[in-house]
Amino acid sequence: MNFAGDSLLHAPQQRVWDALLDPEVLAKCLPGCERLETTGPDTYSAVVSLGLAAVKGTYTGQVKISEKREPDQYVMAVEGTGSSGTVKGTATMTLSATTEGTSVHWNADVQIGGPIAGVGQRLFGGVSKLVAGEFFKKMDQHLTQDQ
Repeated sequence: MNFAGDSLLHAPQQRVWDALLDPEVLAKCLPGCERLETTGPDTYSAVVSLGLAAVKGTYTGQVKISEKREPDQYVMAVEGTGSSGTVKGTATMTLSATTEGTSVHWNADVQIGGPIAGVGQRLFGGVSKLVAGEFFKKMDQHLTQDQ
């Protein structure tokens, strides 16, 4: 399943880049994130609790950042498993400076399996966009709180 979106963050591009790659900031901004820890260079372990329709679950997995072109673009690969299924995907994050701050364009390809796929396949794209919207709203608040 493919989906994409754009978000405007009201901060300079380098500051947005740094925040998007800071596990402490990410843990605060990612809805349902219970833990995000560095396990190696550009590699993290994560525990995230999310619900989709009648299927809710806690997912444990790995996040790997690659193909970094600072401060313009990187690829994030995510893989997780939980009692309600599996999630695997990649997202390309592209940052560009604007007069108002930084535009972030994301393009994701995600596969889900198990019970969550059967119940939530039709809803997954919409829920994913809602989660991304909440993430970028919290990220923008983080970036602008000290200005």
